Amino acid sequence: MRHPKSSESWDAEFRAGKYEFLKKPSEQARLAPVVSMIAHSIEQAGPCEVVDIGCGEGILYHHLPSSGVVRYVGMDISAVALENLPQGPVEVAAVCANLADWDGEPAPVARRVVVASEVLYYDRAAVADLKRLVDETGTVSEVIVSCVAAHPDKPNWAASSDKLWSELAQTGWPEVERARAADPATGVAWDMARYRVSPNR
Repeated sequence: MRHPKSSESWDAEFRAGKYEFLKKPSEQARLAPVVSMIAHSIEQAGPCEVVDIGCGEGILYHHLPSSGVVRYVGMDISAVALENLPQGPVEVAAVCANLADWDGEPAPVARRVVVASEVLYYDRAAVADLKRLVDETGTVSEVIVSCVAAHPDKPNWAASSDKLWSELAQTGWPEVERARAADPATGVAWDMARYRVSPNR
């Protein structure tokens, strides 16, 4: 995935505080189903390492299950965002890269659960890049994807989300869980799915 916006543009926006709104409770509510899926993965397959693609400043870290996550790997193209990754009881590793260029390093310390929350529709090759990572590294156990749902006032959202889910279906990954979150105040909703991409991990 090569984001159409440069890393310098993202750095400038993070410095300016453009994404502070993501810390609002209404925005963070959409993370609850994602965290629940991580917890279900741990219950079913044991401890994991969470890889957060397009992590920004690592908001997901604050909501991780209280046990079972042995390391959090935040990947983003903005070095400024990565400088603000949280620190806590769970080990944190930062990767400044595009998904298309990432080789899977650092080596995993446990089976990997990759989370792609609101990022895959930024680039038309993102799903292909994610599948390459899964196929070539052999380190990924499950993939969790979150995507904004269709909205009557945003017709482009439907096209983007339909394309994403269609491409994910074509990977052949078994879908093991599906969920939806919504913000009643704005009418915005998000769909999430969990895929078991490597049953042996």
